[in-house]
Amino acid sequence: MRKDPGRNGRPLEAVGEEDLFRAAFGEEWEVMRGAAVGEEGADAGPRARWEATVELVRRALSAPSAPPEPFRSAADVFERYRYLMADYQVEVFLAVLLDVKNRRTHDVRVSTGILNGSLIHPREVFAPAVRERAAAILLVHNHPSGDPSPSPEDREATKRMRSAGGIVGIAVLDHVIIGDNSFYSFREEAGW
Repeated sequence: MRKDPGRNGRPLEAVGEEDLFRAAFGEEWEVMRGAAVGEEGADAGPRARWEATVELVRRALSAPSAPPEPFRSAADVFERYRYLMADYQVEVFLAVLLDVKNRRTHDVRVSTGILNGSLIHPREVFAPAVRERAAAILLVHNHPSGDPSPSPEDREATKRMRSAGGIVGIAVLDHVIIGDNSFYSFREEAGW
């Protein structure tokens, strides 16, 4: 098990809404907050400014990006998925489909479970991998308890998935369990 080498939590997680509006809009924060929530009587200027802000964010989020970096380690996987999976109150199991250079092509949510487990089967993991012609996959799931230590069920599922991957010719490169600011990598365990 490794501890997070970087920040704890999301950088603006503890900042209140009022402080975020103050930082973004300065002295006009109250007017802009009113425009954002659609208050009656808000002037057209702040509403237009708010809509422009939202449109800029949309464009920034949808802009084409450079090809993704390949995953080189479990720490790379953790950094990519830690914030995505941090707030789930139940176990969520993802299959990350990779190209021949170990770059992410798709994320497939295989299972959403209960508080302390999720059910997965090789057919749900490998059907999209075969359909999308993945070269390899990474298995990623969270532990809502915050402790990334694997359960006996996690170990058994990993063994089953590796075996199924060998049969269909799609390697399972790792199974990473994400906890609170830490992770567990099966590949880094002896006997992988």
